[in-house]
Amino acid sequence: MGRLKAYPPAKSLELLSANLAWANRAGKIEMRHMLKLDRTKKDTIRAVREKKLLLELYTKEVGMGRKFLESEVGKVALEAASTKAVSKVKGFEEFEELVLDRAEEIYEQTVQDCRKILHGTGRVSDEGLLPLDPWLPFHFTQDWGMVNAEDADSKATGEDSPQA
Repeated sequence: MGRLKAYPPAKSLELLSANLAWANRAGKIEMRHMLKLDRTKKDTIRAVREKKLLLELYTKEVGMGRKFLESEVGKVALEAASTKAVSKVKGFEEFEELVLDRAEEIYEQTVQDCRKILHGTGRVSDEGLLPLDPWLPFHFTQDWGMVNAEDADSKATGEDSPQA
């Protein structure tokens, strides 16, 4: 093994300048990361302060809310709000019942009309009409006219229904 030869001065300068440039870039990158780290630390400290402040405000609000609800005025306000909510629910239930009743009447009348039209064509038998809605009764008079279930007994025998 022999002795290492010295680099020529031009090659040494080239290597040193490349190494120095790399060190400068590394320094700049390190500086950028340090600045980002400082900003992140400041943001974290600010977020922790805001959290503490919000927690204090929330605790105060909860305390005030409890005091209000325990006071006479708070109890009255809570009772009024619950009474109002209950009345709205009851009003909605009454409305819903009214709508469903009306829809049921419309549905039954539609099924009866369809049965009458289909029966009138003569192409569909009575048994063929049942699947339209087997839960709804249907009746025909002696002249094959359709009547409602309430009037079926009187019209099927030929009697007139009482006039109001």
